[in-house]
Amino acid sequence: MRTDRAARAILLLAIGIAAVLLPSVRAEAQPKADADAPIAADAPASDASKEAPGWEPRFGLGFGVLSQAQKGKAIVPTEADRAEVEDDGDSLVTQHFSFGLDLLTPVELPVVTRPRLLLTSSFQAPISRGLIANRVDLQFDGGANPDPGFSENCPSQVGSLNTTTCSIRVRSKTSIDYLWSAGLGVDFTLPIDQDQFHFTQGFEYIGMAAQAEGRYQRRTAATLGSAQDSETEFIDAKGDLELYHGISITETFSVDAHQEGPLKFGFFIQGRMSWFDTDRDMSVSERSDRGRFVFVTSLNDPEPIQFQVLGGVTVRFDPRLR
Repeated sequence: MRTDRAARAILLLAIGIAAVLLPSVRAEAQPKADADAPIAADAPASDASKEAPGWEPRFGLGFGVLSQAQKGKAIVPTEADRAEVEDDGDSLVTQHFSFGLDLLTPVELPVVTRPRLLLTSSFQAPISRGLIANRVDLQFDGGANPDPGFSENCPSQVGSLNTTTCSIRVRSKTSIDYLWSAGLGVDFTLPIDQDQFHFTQGFEYIGMAAQAEGRYQRRTAATLGSAQDSETEFIDAKGDLELYHGISITETFSVDAHQEGPLKFGFFIQGRMSWFDTDRDMSVSERSDRGRFVFVTSLNDPEPIQFQVLGGVTVRFDPRLR
C-alpha cells in the first residue's frame, strides 16, 4: 500500500514539474527556432518578372537601308531659248545609321503577353548623297550633216573653228541629310523560352531634312586637220534644306541576349513604313552667261512613301534587377 502511494506521489510530482518547466522550455526554444526560420529580409527575392515594372530606358544602335521613289527634271538654256530635259533616274536607296532612345513605362496589362506602353524616339543619318533623280546624256555630231538638235543645243563655233562634236550631261539629284522620329508604341513579351523575346508595334511622327542638287556639263570640241580646240561649261548647284513631315508605322522584333546586373543587352530587327504629308517639289537654280539653270526633284511621285529595314543592338536598364 505504501509503495503504491509513493509511486502515485512520485508520478504526480513529475507531472507537476513537467507542467511548470514545459512553458519555460518552449520559451527558450522559440528564439532558436525563430532564428533558424527564414525572415522576410533573408527570404529569397521573388522573380523580377513578377514585380511591378518601372520606368526602363532603352538605347539602340542600328544600321539599315531606306528606299523611296523619286523623279526629277531640269530646265536649261539652249542656243535658241530654254528647254526642259527629263529622263529616268534611280530610286532613292541609301544605307543609314540609326540611334534610338525608348522609355518603357510602368503601364502594363496583366495578360499573357504583358502589353506595355513605351515612348519612342530615333535619329537617322543616311550615308549616300546626291542620289540621281534625273539622268540625261546627249551627244551631237556637227559637220556637213549635223545630228537633229545640234544647232539648238550646241554652239556653232569653238574659237575660230566649226564645232564637230558636242556632249551634254544633266543630273538632278536628291540628298537626305537626316531623319528624326518620336511617338508611342506597345511592347509585347512573347510567352516563350524565358520571356526574352519581344514584339513592338509603334506609331510615330517622322521628319526629314533633304535638299535638291543639280549638275550640268557641256563639252564642245572642234577639229580641223591638226588644229583642235575645245571648251567646257560646268554648273554645280546645291539647294537649301527642305523639311518634310509625316507619320510612320514600325514593327520591331527583339531578343534579350545577355544580362549584367540591371542591364540587358540584346539584338533587334525593325521594319518601318513612312508616309510624308508635305506635298512639294525641291528645286535649286544657278545662273551663267547663257541664262538660268533650274534643277527639280520630287519625292512625291508616285506616292510619298518611304520604306526602311534595319537591325542592331540594344541596351535596356531594368530597375527590378538592381
